Amino acid sequence: MGSSGYSLFLEGLALGVALFSAPGPKDTLVIRQGVSGGSIWSVVAICVIADAILIAIGVAGVGTLLKNQRYVVSILLLSGAIYLLWFGGQRLLACIRNQSMPIFTDANTGNQRHLLRTAFILSFVNPYAWLDTVVLIGSIGAAKPINEQSAFSAGTMAASFLWFVLLAIGSRKLSGLFRSSQAWRWLDAGIALLMAYLTLGVMQDFIRLL
Repeated sequence: MGSSGYSLFLEGLALGVALFSAPGPKDTLVIRQGVSGGSIWSVVAICVIADAILIAIGVAGVGTLLKNQRYVVSILLLSGAIYLLWFGGQRLLACIRNQSMPIFTDANTGNQRHLLRTAFILSFVNPYAWLDTVVLIGSIGAAKPINEQSAFSAGTMAASFLWFVLLAIGSRKLSGLFRSSQAWRWLDAGIALLMAYLTLGVMQDFIRLL
């Protein structure tokens, strides 16, 4: 990789860090798993792989196409808002019913499958994941010469990997603070508020497209 390749890698890395460090549904799932001591690296793997797939799709040219398809983006935003609202509602109900503190049994195949399914859905249903990776990163990457696209894409993918690994390690360090059900209730209340905020933002973007 030449000097231009390194500069493009760093450009992609900087853009990725700026985008991925904004809290979202995937981040909250990783945090919940981390502070609980439950299975976390499989969730991290799904989040990172999903971002890599979406970035590759976007740089391949889909991002440029979607950028001009208001109807498709509107459907994406509306479906994402509905799921974010449902996800936040589940956490709010758990907080109200004092059922926030999870009981993880990694040996239970059903629970593990449910966890991985949730990680998969949150990775691909969140509209901002598509807008950030496929539309924004994709349109920027697709505009670059073909021989420069791989370095730029690698930088953004590296940013996703670093962010989720650091988030997982950091949340593990906080596990001692979450030994009481009250702490879990506060976490779920915060997650519910965050999901409501994200839903509001998604709906505002949706209305602007009408």
